[in-house]
Amino acid sequence: MSQTGIFNQTVPVFTGMLDRMGAWLTIAQPCCAAKGISVDALLQERLAPDMFTLLGQYQMATAFAKNGVSRLAGLTPPDFPDVEKTEADVRARIARARGIVESVTEGMLAGAERREITIQTGPDQKMALTGEAYLLSFCLPQFYFHASMAYAILRHNGVPLGKRDFLTLQR
Repeated sequence: MSQTGIFNQTVPVFTGMLDRMGAWLTIAQPCCAAKGISVDALLQERLAPDMFTLLGQYQMATAFAKNGVSRLAGLTPPDFPDVEKTEADVRARIARARGIVESVTEGMLAGAERREITIQTGPDQKMALTGEAYLLSFCLPQFYFHASMAYAILRHNGVPLGKRDFLTLQR
């Protein structure tokens, strides 16, 4: 995989989906208003008792986006404490993560596919992966999992999203 490949599989992928995730909140607004609830209340919904809330899914997706590109660029990921409570907070978090992702240039990803990336896999466990393995086997699957769960929670709660709302196709 070339540095352009790593760039094309990270920056536009993450920014595109982060944009979609922000759009889902906009689509949720009239649906919530019709039900007499706020989007803030919807952020506390989950699919199962042992899963993250919608808010947690947004926090995780944004974390994987900014952590992924930071690690691949050889940078320490900026810390994002999970302090969000409102739709406005979530939108600010998306914007902050998007800004970090966009700050990574192709040149910063030179050699990223071979860079050793160590991740914490448990309280006392770490795993070292090449940048390519980290991106393809860990970071992107995690990012899309949490984005998909956010989409599913919204759909489960009646937000009229369709596949085109998930895909980052040019419109």
